[in-house]
Amino acid sequence: MTTNTAIPAGYAIEQVDLHEADDRLIDRVVAFWHAMDAEAVPEDPPMPAEGLVARLRTRSQFGDRTDWIASSGDEVVGRIAVFENKSGSNEHIREVMLHVHPEHRRRGIGSALFSSAMAAIPDDGKTKLVAGWTTNRVPAGMAFAERLVAKKGMHMRVSQVYLRAIDRALIREWANVQPAGYHLEFVENDIPDALMPAMLQAFTAINRMPREDLEMEDWKFTAETIRDWERQRTARGQVQWMLLAIEDATGAGAGFTNVVFDPRIEAVVHQGGTAVDPAHQGRDIGKWLKATMVERILADLPKARFIRTDNAGTNAPMLAINDRMGFREAWWMDIWQMPLADAKAYAEARGL
Repeated sequence: MTTNTAIPAGYAIEQVDLHEADDRLIDRVVAFWHAMDAEAVPEDPPMPAEGLVARLRTRSQFGDRTDWIASSGDEVVGRIAVFENKSGSNEHIREVMLHVHPEHRRRGIGSALFSSAMAAIPDDGKTKLVAGWTTNRVPAGMAFAERLVAKKGMHMRVSQVYLRAIDRALIREWANVQPAGYHLEFVENDIPDALMPAMLQAFTAINRMPREDLEMEDWKFTAETIRDWERQRTARGQVQWMLLAIEDATGAGAGFTNVVFDPRIEAVVHQGGTAVDPAHQGRDIGKWLKATMVERILADLPKARFIRTDNAGTNAPMLAINDRMGFREAWWMDIWQMPLADAKAYAEARGL
């Protein structure tokens, strides 16, 4: 148990290993997670507890997660998770996820959690930057980032389309215009070994998306990192659908789109990435991919109410496609960043 003057009276801050924690603590963290989701996405049904437990307990082969919780008696009222990426790219960044229960805000809990986590990051020269997300649906998070004097790295629009109101004629038109010399491969869940080279080629096009002011390098994707994502997704009980556009003559991966959903939450489908390799652009492959996926969702997921996606606010080509399909702004998210040295100085000023 950590004890210092930075911790508000009546609360305790503790570093915990939620991968191995007992069920009682896990249940308390899940209850807290549900409370945070109810504030940020009140229109969504609660995420299944077993899926959240899997997220807490499942380890990545290419990264570490360290957790601190704030408690008031037996109730978890705050949590910070710090992710150290070990995938071979962007290892200079530690991603931070910080939440405080709305009934316990403005008491210094967020500052105490953040300071405890920052003080624990080794000063070994590897980590240069910390980054975290906020949403305009929870203004307290944005206010905290501003108090840290963090820099806004990317402004992202979250959009969703209601499937009952979607223009089916337009979707059918886009899906039926197959670019000459290409075909689609549909993959459910794990990518077959035979398609992995083409998938990696198509997936790399994600690096062409706008980064705005994020201090980030190109991501490097390997079959091993993809398999690790698949293993974690399966543990959470989620399903992935992917469409891969293949050039007939070469077998090259020209583009992809993917969605992820939880069969226990039938209303919500989350759009993942959509990207087209530069060598294959200008053929409407992106529209073909997205429309074909929507047709499959309409046919095979009849209880789905909407598809939700997020894009950089400066990603005009993808936003234009989404807007034409009927996606509308739901809320905004920001990715904030600050030098690790500044984060540590903040912790030190609070006695940590």
